[in-house]
Amino acid sequence: MRWFRRKPRPSSDSPHVLRLAEPPSAIYAIGDIHGCLPLYEKLEAMLVADARQFSGCKLIVCLGDVVDRGPMTAQLIDRLIGPAPEGFQRLVLRGNHEEMMTQFLRAPSRHKQWLAYGGEETLRSYGLKPQTDAGFEVDGPLLHEKLNIAIPPAHRSFLAGLPCALSVGDLRFAHAGYALEKPEEHQNREQLLWGPPGQVDAYTGSHRLVHGHVIVSQIEAAGTRINLDLGAYETGRLAAMRFLPSNTSGKTFVAEFGESIMGSPLED
Repeated sequence: MRWFRRKPRPSSDSPHVLRLAEPPSAIYAIGDIHGCLPLYEKLEAMLVADARQFSGCKLIVCLGDVVDRGPMTAQLIDRLIGPAPEGFQRLVLRGNHEEMMTQFLRAPSRHKQWLAYGGEETLRSYGLKPQTDAGFEVDGPLLHEKLNIAIPPAHRSFLAGLPCALSVGDLRFAHAGYALEKPEEHQNREQLLWGPPGQVDAYTGSHRLVHGHVIVSQIEAAGTRINLDLGAYETGRLAAMRFLPSNTSGKTFVAEFGESIMGSPLED
């Protein structure tokens, strides 16, 4: 079974909210990875092992901010654009860091602020080095040429085609915020990418947002939203949650350097 036959077309105006009419047998949502490839590999192995109990195709959803901060953004993107584990499909959502990186690649001189928010680590993961100790910000026109050589076209296409959110049943997956009371076509791109997630706390309906973007010390299940961002690049901890059809609570998984932890189900 294939849900995503074509990549979403990039557009600066469209919020790109995907909708699945037929849910997979299990959905595994993963918080902000931020270039931490070893943690992702460890967590993915845990999810694959857990998924053996379910027949049919499963879905991994990365909640955005797979780039920046950590040391292995280039290598992580290589992994994410490669084949998903057998029996899985994988979907990466756009976060504010993918948005900033895309803007920088298009016009480095106008978007140098990205460098201070993890962009420098990302460029180094592609083998780039600044000309002087002053950093990439003073590299000038030469930087654009370096980017054209160092960043593969497949990585640029990956970043340009990322959707902003996913809708499955009563669950909404986005990097930051989501107007739960509104349909997919009326979502605001800035809210999806930048939030803040707390905008949904006054919502009283049946939908639930699964997001990252704001670092928390433990997986946070608060009313109509679940936050899976454990600050992987700072803490060495990466979280995931498993959702089954018609179930907006889930089982938690946390991969750590040095050990792996499987959590118990969260209750509504």
